[in-house]
Amino acid sequence: MRASHPPKQKSIPQIHREMVRDLLSDRKPIVPMRSAWSQWSLWLSLSILMLALAMTLMKMEPDMDSLAKQMPSMTFIFLAFLGSALAAWEAIASSVPGRQTSPAYRWLASGVLAALFLFPILFFAPSPQHLNALRLFEEGHACLTNVSLLGLPPWLLLVFLVSRNAAFHPAWTGAWTGASAFLLGMMAVQMHCPNNQWSHVLMMHLLPVAVAMVLASWAGLWLFSRWKK
Repeated sequence: MRASHPPKQKSIPQIHREMVRDLLSDRKPIVPMRSAWSQWSLWLSLSILMLALAMTLMKMEPDMDSLAKQMPSMTFIFLAFLGSALAAWEAIASSVPGRQTSPAYRWLASGVLAALFLFPILFFAPSPQHLNALRLFEEGHACLTNVSLLGLPPWLLLVFLVSRNAAFHPAWTGAWTGASAFLLGMMAVQMHCPNNQWSHVLMMHLLPVAVAMVLASWAGLWLFSRWKK
């Protein structure tokens, strides 16, 4: 009777190769991550197109020619655009591994945002002495609504781009997405609205941006951390 031979044992390198082959067979094709620069350029280009479309539908402020000659208004609009661009870069860069910005850049972006909230108080027209919050809302709620609605499409686009990356600090990344997108909505409303009183600009134009930053930060905890699960 022929003796049976024990099965030949596999070598450790062979076992490793089979394990790697089994793991790769279960994986879906990997889609390369776009560079931070290409994502930022794409978002800014499409957002500017959205802004132009919104301005076409809303019409420009009736006295835009004289508004363009007023240094405070134009400086404020420029600061809003600069803040939006800086915040968008911070949102995207903070979600791309190895592409995080320096503390100096974050201080610059935060400084521009802080300057935007101080600017109306320092340079815009004074408000009536007896203006209360209820009356302010009744007269300017349309601007608040428009800022919120116009900032939503750029925010959704930025969320789509950033959610495909790997944000290590999703709450901060979310806050930057909210600041960037809704500042664009604020720009459109600022160029449309004839009311340049500081209380109106601060409460009806800028307050929605601040609220959007808080809500977007909370949403970022879920939207931008799914890659860890």
